[in-house]
Amino acid sequence: MVTPTGPDAHGAEAIPPEAAGDGVARPEPTAPTARAGARTTNGSDAGGGPAPVPVPVPQHPTRGPARRIVAGIAVFLLVAFVIGAAFIPLPYYLFKPGSVRDTEPLIAVEGTDVYPSDGSIGYTTVSLRQATLLGLGQAWIDDDIDVVDRERVLGDRDVDTNRQINLQMMSDSKQIATQVALERLGYEVDTTVGQLVVEVVEGSPAEGEIEVGDVITAIDGETFDDAGDLRRLLADDPPGDTVTATVQTSTGGDGRDVELALAPSPDDPDRGVMGVAVREVVLDYDFPVDIEIDTGDVGGPSAGLAFTLAIIDDLTPGELTGGTDVAVTGTISSDGTVGPVGGTGQKAAAVREAGMSLFLVPADDYEDAVDRAGDDLEVVAVENIDEALEALRQRGGNVDDLPSIGESAAAPAA
Repeated sequence: MVTPTGPDAHGAEAIPPEAAGDGVARPEPTAPTARAGARTTNGSDAGGGPAPVPVPVPQHPTRGPARRIVAGIAVFLLVAFVIGAAFIPLPYYLFKPGSVRDTEPLIAVEGTDVYPSDGSIGYTTVSLRQATLLGLGQAWIDDDIDVVDRERVLGDRDVDTNRQINLQMMSDSKQIATQVALERLGYEVDTTVGQLVVEVVEGSPAEGEIEVGDVITAIDGETFDDAGDLRRLLADDPPGDTVTATVQTSTGGDGRDVELALAPSPDDPDRGVMGVAVREVVLDYDFPVDIEIDTGDVGGPSAGLAFTLAIIDDLTPGELTGGTDVAVTGTISSDGTVGPVGGTGQKAAAVREAGMSLFLVPADDYEDAVDRAGDDLEVVAVENIDEALEALRQRGGNVDDLPSIGESAAAPAA
């Protein structure tokens, strides 16, 4: 024990700073004596005076809510992008392979015998859809899908107008196909034709009186027999003479009479002209056999050749296709000419997927069809109805049994 010395010797041991070392606790400094009037930390007076203000301890904000907000925004943006990519239309259209549809169930005939066939003649379709971002991605992956600018598909028309035009083209195509098929089998088909106005010359007598889309049905009361009749009916009227043109608007209805004083032709000053450019259209058909073709909501003229061959097959005994399934595309004109169509590559892909072995196409579309046909589909180019029939004859069809051009009908109407 150490004896206390000095003035601090009151029962407490004073330890000099230099004596403190390891294992020796330094005494805590003595708190200063509260002044009179000071307030203690518990709010009681300790001699008077203001109490010291406690300093708040800083708190770290939690990061959980912020992270959840950021994650929610990211999910929202992702969902919005997916929805936009799937549904927001772009100014492009996708040409996709459509289907091959058998014509026989669509054709109803009254007034003569019908001969069912083992084989089939199918017309082809294209699926046309406005593109989205996801659709463009699909087209980039699939070689059978083509991307086409909207203007090439619609031009200056809206979607509804374009659809109505295509439905009308399908209706006209079925009428022409029926005419060509019946005439090929020897029937006589009476038609009423008109001259569709495709251009009105500025400053001509017709300007302001006749519009593009009108149909001229007669000149001075005389109707037309063929495309050259308008020129023939005006041949005896020199410039200055007045003629009466019967005009029907594009919406149909009764025609109106328009009086026009003929102007000199730019090519021949002695010949009178109205100042219009026209092309022939058939206004009415008088068929000796009642034939209806139900195509539903499918539009466009590209099934004309298929319908022509199918009607010939239905109205004649035997197998026009040799008993096989044949796919066909191409427009048909009243003179039997086969015209080009759109989307032939996609149609060839549809025929290929259907497992068919023969595809008849317009000559102008042959390359597009071959590119998508694959190894097992034979593509044959044709320019008219006779070439199409010859292609079927070479593959076992009964074309030789059909009546020759100009002979009487193979199956006269009842």
